[in-house]
Amino acid sequence: MPLNTLSLGRPLTSYAKTQAWIGTLIRNRKFQLKRPRVLASKYLDVGCGPNAHDDFINLDFLWHPQVDVCWDISRGLPFADGSLQGVFSEHCLEHFPLPAAINLLREIRRVLAPQGIARIIVPDGELYLRTYARHLNGDSSTRFPYQDNDTCQGVWSPIVSVNRIFYQDRESLYGHRTIFDFQLLRTVLQQGGFLHVERRAFGQGSDAKLIIDTPSRQVESLYLDAWGVS
Repeated sequence: MPLNTLSLGRPLTSYAKTQAWIGTLIRNRKFQLKRPRVLASKYLDVGCGPNAHDDFINLDFLWHPQVDVCWDISRGLPFADGSLQGVFSEHCLEHFPLPAAINLLREIRRVLAPQGIARIIVPDGELYLRTYARHLNGDSSTRFPYQDNDTCQGVWSPIVSVNRIFYQDRESLYGHRTIFDFQLLRTVLQQGGFLHVERRAFGQGSDAKLIIDTPSRQVESLYLDAWGVS
């Protein structure tokens, strides 16, 4: 990092290169599990990204100062069986191939207490495909989420918006790998050991503490609550 790019009023940990270096250094290191919030909290945010929450264990592959546990969740979750009361995951699952996503949901079920709840939020593939079908049938009044940003070099058609959600940043390490609809997500949650899976709406759910949905993602999201006891 060139010295002339540094600002005296800006913390070193706010720079992307510093965060990447720290992430490489501490990722999957178990000392992180001894931090006070990790030991005290019964709620976990898997793939928190920039949206960290004070009362949650904030876990992400990429490190920034609000991340409590920097971890590669394709290797599993570093928590004991039944040790958590709630797990929140928003726009994370779609970044994994389907087999890895299934394994992650099994891990979430494993770390939840018998009456614990998982709140899973993903981009809604059905919403995009239904909107595409309406456009093909001549109804352009229903717009795609973020449609105004989907134009490519002045070109747009309905399939461009479909491509964006299904193949977003596919070339990058963090691109979309699997897009879910309600049926698929419910099925893989059930196979992962969740006995009850219910579709929810933005800001509504079974555990008030898990209602930390990001407002800007409401327009394109599928919301599910899942738990494992009768």
